[in-house]
Amino acid sequence: MKLVRSIFLIFLLHFTESRTPRRNEYGIASILDSYQCTAEKNLTDLATIFFAQFVQEATYMEVSKMVKDVLTAMEKPTGEKQSAGCFENQLPAFLEEMCHEKEILEKYGLSDCCSQSEEGRHNCFLAHKKPTPTSMQLFQFPEPVMSCEAYEEDRETFMNKNIYEIARRHPFLYAPTILLLAARYDKIIPSCCKVENAVECFQTKGASITEELRENSLLNQHACAVMKNFGLQTFQAITVTKLSQKFTKVNFTEIHKLVLDVAHVHEHCCRGDVVDCLQDGEKVISYICSQQDTLSNKITECCKLTPLERGHCVINAENDEKPEGLSPNLNRFLGDKDFNQFSSGEKNIFLASYVHEYSRRHPQLAVSIILRVAEGYQELLEKCFQTENPLECQDKGEEELQKYIQESQALAKQSCGLFQKLGEYYLQNVFLIAYTKKAPQLTSSELVAITRKMAATAATCCRLSEDELLACGEGAADIIIGHLCIRHETAPVNPGVGQCCTSSYANRRPCFSNLVVDETYVPPAFSDDKFIFHKDLCQTEGLALHTMIQEFLINLVKQKPQITEEQLGAVTADFAGMLEKCCQGQEQEVCLAEEGQQLISKTRAALGV
Repeated sequence: MKLVRSIFLIFLLHFTESRTPRRNEYGIASILDSYQCTAEKNLTDLATIFFAQFVQEATYMEVSKMVKDVLTAMEKPTGEKQSAGCFENQLPAFLEEMCHEKEILEKYGLSDCCSQSEEGRHNCFLAHKKPTPTSMQLFQFPEPVMSCEAYEEDRETFMNKNIYEIARRHPFLYAPTILLLAARYDKIIPSCCKVENAVECFQTKGASITEELRENSLLNQHACAVMKNFGLQTFQAITVTKLSQKFTKVNFTEIHKLVLDVAHVHEHCCRGDVVDCLQDGEKVISYICSQQDTLSNKITECCKLTPLERGHCVINAENDEKPEGLSPNLNRFLGDKDFNQFSSGEKNIFLASYVHEYSRRHPQLAVSIILRVAEGYQELLEKCFQTENPLECQDKGEEELQKYIQESQALAKQSCGLFQKLGEYYLQNVFLIAYTKKAPQLTSSELVAITRKMAATAATCCRLSEDELLACGEGAADIIIGHLCIRHETAPVNPGVGQCCTSSYANRRPCFSNLVVDETYVPPAFSDDKFIFHKDLCQTEGLALHTMIQEFLINLVKQKPQITEEQLGAVTADFAGMLEKCCQGQEQEVCLAEEGQQLISKTRAALGV
């Protein structure tokens, strides 16, 4: 459930809405005008995050120079009045500073961006962001002894260096999250440095921070990709769903108002506008806390925390209980009004209100399931108001909307049944074979990584109650598939994957479930080099051995994507027999060479490859 709660953290910071004028297209006044910024802001850390995320390969000294120069520029009077504690619209100054450092940009291949207009320049820099460049290792907190000495000598510089190292490796991670995780690390250092076994202390207390760092980075990148590829309307539906499930007693007008301002925060965070991402996020959370008596009684303790900690706590708070007297269904929600006579804007508002009412009645359902129901409901209305009896048509059709929930329930039941029967490793192999057929263009390491996450999701979600299972499974699947789609955007996989990734956010998971074999794929010529077995198969254990066996399965399926279950079962049985025979003998290398050749010859004949 931690992953599901984390997904809501991302969606609280969602949408895109123009920053000016503050009164939006619906005539609703902005929350952001009513709340002051917090007075304390570490602009040095914020600027460090900005430059490290946009110029990822720059050294700490190069980033520090840009930080110093831009802060000097920001301190100069502009003649414009700023709200107390606020630093409005500082993005142009940050971009200008980057372009001022011509040598740095030329060094890292970014100089072409500066020849464009402000908006084009910004988009160009965004397009160059890469998840953890290959030249960098994954982030690890420094070695304990060195950390303690450096921290004691200059705490501020030590923490700023860590923020720099995190930001450059996680260019899509929102600035407030980086600052929050850095603050948590800052708290554990003094206590760990005092104990006898500092290494163990840092490993134990730092592990959760490192995991949150990795998880939030993936979630932030996924969220921004969804916003970029599916647009404002989809994000509005996503956010209405999550907020309505969270604050079940709140009416649609209040939810709508909150959604429109949350839009600003998400836009700034996704575009790397670190200052506005932080301070506008704080304003939204301040508003939520000021309205806690109306919104939810589950966030009282959260609102007592620091501004940086509040948002994280609010997201992880429980959903409010469903209001008493709420009707169990939404039959004839539209009444006798003709949906087809509505304007485009009226349709959007009506469907958003339907999503709100459906979500507060079904807090246990995943966002994507509710959005599939909403899409089905829209199609139903468009069809029914072309018939002679629209109300009777609606009555029949609303029962059919249950099919979206039933499809997801059936898939969850099937996956959990396989998990209980096979266990996590063998369930992963089931996913591995299926996804190698769907996307044989992916590398072995990509296929193993994706399906390992799928199997781990089953291991987590299948232990939950029936009410929690669907949200857990569908939510995790959305993230996994979302990152496969980000991979496709960078380097196209195949037309089937492309169709699933771009046609509909709500139906993305069912689309992947329905993919079987990529018919456009042409298997490579058979290569013996991919089917040579060595004695390390007998000497390796655990995850390493599992990965070797999985690479064999992948190579086999890539040679014959149409391989049947019976054929695959026969080959794997022969493979297991070969290992059992050769690994018990003395001449393992010789045995594997001989038996392996016989296995491959037999397999090629059976498969016709």
